[in-house]
Amino acid sequence: MSTDGIDWRKAVGDIAWHVEREDYPAGQLASLRRLQPARPEGAAFWLLVNTHAPVALDNERAERAVAITINGMAIAHPFHRSPERRSLGFAMAEAEISEARLLRLLRTDAEALPGEVRRLARLMGSKGDAGRFDWFDVFALAYWPNDATRRRIAKDYYRRQYNLQNPKGEAA
Repeated sequence: MSTDGIDWRKAVGDIAWHVEREDYPAGQLASLRRLQPARPEGAAFWLLVNTHAPVALDNERAERAVAITINGMAIAHPFHRSPERRSLGFAMAEAEISEARLLRLLRTDAEALPGEVRRLARLMGSKGDAGRFDWFDVFALAYWPNDATRRRIAKDYYRRQYNLQNPKGEAA
């Protein structure tokens, strides 16, 4: 999705790849885990923003959305990146995350979103490979907090949940 002169899906994917590199410093990863999205600080965060999402340097809403996303990625590390771009809803269904947890995330307001994303990151990270997903969906929840974003995540969850319960090829 491209707005503000940047392809945010690509930027989020590039950040995930950057943090996953074997030579990524452990101290910087720890700094990103402690990041407070309302007041992002530290060289690790600003280096990632400047390298992969420089538009966020002059856009407070984008800065906050990127901070929420990076903080979640760091918490879920090393299970923070999905090579096949699995959607958040799809991954939550595959990881057997409850519908109540999904609804809690989707109903969270902007102020409470950073805390909910941190809890989600810990939960999805604890699921190992099953918890891997494309963090663009978290970015989208933070940057475009609208019903279309929430419906897309919910549809992916329910579609995958239905297909897991009905493996005979009957599509949802």
